[in-house]
Amino acid sequence: MTQEQQEMHESQKSSESQPLHDSQKSSDKKTDYKNTMNLPQTDFAMRANLAQNEPIRLQKWQDSKLYEQILAKNASLEPRKTFILHDGPPYANGPIHMGHAFNKILKDIIVKYKSLCGYYAPYVPGWDCHGQPIEHMVETTLGKEKMAQTSQVELRHLCREWATRFVQIQGDGFKRLGVLGQWDAPYLTYLPQYEAGNVRVFKSMYESGAIYRGRKPIHWCHNCHTALSEAELEYSDETSSSIYVAFKINSQENQVLPICELPLHILIWTTTPWTLPANTGVTLAPDATYVAVLANDKAIILAKDLVDAVAEAVGWETVEFLKNSDAKTVWSAKGEELLNVTYEHPIHETMSGRIVTGSHVELTTGTGAVHTAPGHGHEDYQMGLAHDLPLLMPVDGNGVFDSGGGPFAGMHVNKANPQIIEWLDARGTLIGKKEITHSYPHCWRCHKPVIFRATD
Repeated sequence: MTQEQQEMHESQKSSESQPLHDSQKSSDKKTDYKNTMNLPQTDFAMRANLAQNEPIRLQKWQDSKLYEQILAKNASLEPRKTFILHDGPPYANGPIHMGHAFNKILKDIIVKYKSLCGYYAPYVPGWDCHGQPIEHMVETTLGKEKMAQTSQVELRHLCREWATRFVQIQGDGFKRLGVLGQWDAPYLTYLPQYEAGNVRVFKSMYESGAIYRGRKPIHWCHNCHTALSEAELEYSDETSSSIYVAFKINSQENQVLPICELPLHILIWTTTPWTLPANTGVTLAPDATYVAVLANDKAIILAKDLVDAVAEAVGWETVEFLKNSDAKTVWSAKGEELLNVTYEHPIHETMSGRIVTGSHVELTTGTGAVHTAPGHGHEDYQMGLAHDLPLLMPVDGNGVFDSGGGPFAGMHVNKANPQIIEWLDARGTLIGKKEITHSYPHCWRCHKPVIFRATD
């Protein structure tokens, strides 16, 4: 140890042995800052103690009939202003969750705000007591074996019991959220008076001519055997077969079509080969330019802007454009000029399809010629209505082809998919194929991919 370090060590020891002064002792005492502040004198509790106080407050609102008092006060105001919030009901299928809370609290804020503004704003809560979500919970509780042995009458009885139970449980949960409303007389869809009201409204709509029977494609879960709304879908990645198929044009006598010794085809691209049996149209972009290329002993029509991308996707090493009769200029036509040209159906030999045009066709992917099956998609359905295309639906509720599936009748769409691709390849109409991964809708209950199918 150096002399300097020795001196520092001695100094530290000396300071540690010195007694504390009074000022140092007082600084170590805990200061009570509350006594130094000018706080208001109030009996308002410093702690919320919500677990104890919240039930007391809610009970006070109920005992004093706060909701009824607010209604009565605003009903007596002149002029009387009314605000009605028609609340879409939750399914009575389980305890409330964050989604229920988010929904109900936002609506309660609106109703309370309107009430504070002097509006007569009654809020009548309700529940949807029918439907697959409730049956799903009963089925899950019973198990598959017991469910299979349960009659329809007994199942309906169990579903009603389940719904009645969770109307009470959910109602208690909504009250705990502080939502004010007519909780002692909600509307329940299984009550006879509610169902009678539905019949009266339906009769009025029917007599006014607003009701008709039709078919429309919707999201369908072939596992749960039910239609799904947009809100009941969840999206995750799926791997699908992306294929390019040449549809042979029926007649080449149309003056707009190019003159060619080889068969003329229109090239489509799809990621759902299983929908081809329901094809009735090919949709082109009306203002896009279409050309014909010579490949695989075929003259193939597609969008001019997508020729390079398609050639790369299907493996065309060189592309030769079909010329006009002068043998100098490249043949081309606008999509609208090809309207109503017919082609041989890709699956059914005795049927024909028709070329139509639609503003939804984009030139970012595919071929610029969209395979159109009005029974299997919303935009396809709109094209069917606009151009009077037949609506075919060869797939039943189990996802199985009926006789309308032609050679694939009796097969599930998932199993038919590779079979259809092989069938097209054997007939020389499959121009290219690759696997792609893309976001696809799934059922929120069973988490399996859904399909688009038209139902009555």
